[in-house]
Amino acid sequence: MLNSTISINFLSFCNILSAFFDTIGLLICFIFLCLIFYSYYRIKNRKTNQTSNNVIFILSINILCIIIIKITVQIIHVTIPIILQDFQFITNSQETFSCQFRAYIFYSMVGILYWNYVLLAFFRFVRVIYPLKLWLHQSFVYLYVLIPSIFLCVFISMLPILLIFDGIHLISNEVYCSVRLASIYSLILTAIISFTLPYTVMCIFYICITRKIQQMSMIRQCRIRNRRDYIVMRRILLNAIILFGVSLPVFVISIINMIYGHFDLLIYRVQWLSSSVSSCLFSFILPFTTVKLRQSFRTKSN
Repeated sequence: MLNSTISINFLSFCNILSAFFDTIGLLICFIFLCLIFYSYYRIKNRKTNQTSNNVIFILSINILCIIIIKITVQIIHVTIPIILQDFQFITNSQETFSCQFRAYIFYSMVGILYWNYVLLAFFRFVRVIYPLKLWLHQSFVYLYVLIPSIFLCVFISMLPILLIFDGIHLISNEVYCSVRLASIYSLILTAIISFTLPYTVMCIFYICITRKIQQMSMIRQCRIRNRRDYIVMRRILLNAIILFGVSLPVFVISIINMIYGHFDLLIYRVQWLSSSVSSCLFSFILPFTTVKLRQSFRTKSN
């Protein structure tokens, strides 16, 4: 009885921590959005035409909005229902298509978030590898082509989890739907789309930029710019590895439980806690990844 009470209290504590990090993440996102909009309009008032700044602002705003959507979906779909369940305002729940669809939206937003991080790295990649292809540096290409394409491709790629593999169900003794850890095909597809492919592409970008900088002899101004893009690309990759490290305990625990064929509620609660911490870190490290964005914030504070 004592162990059961401790386990329940720990599960509730995980959800409270998750709500705390979600709240911090939302606050950081809204603060950064206000600073970005202020910096953007200040640059516009100066009538400076800096295409690179425009692209960086667009990509940063896009990532922050995705984080806000991801956190909001998690709060509505998981955090609030669990709190209501823990305080016995909800005693039972039924598996509905809307419940499954909310889980599908959440996992799709996770993939979209990582792929938009790849898009931020792609901008640095084309500036170094294809400096003369100016159409790849234009903001409208990212705003009207690449960003919508990422949303569309990820949503379509994640559909088999919902419609074919039937991997999203109501978790036993919980009040939300999620990808069941026993659904191997769904887990593999989610891991490939949301983690494996984005990290692989970023590593390829990093390797290509490194080789390009080592091989090319160029004028000093271009060399300095490429060196800066290389440093930013390295920061993006390192930050992505750190974020992956936050999710690593969930993968390890899941694999161990797959081997023994037992899935405890603790795994799912740790999964949501890990998601909340990742969202908070994603929003916090964004200015440290993008030099121009950090410089605009410093100018604002000065």
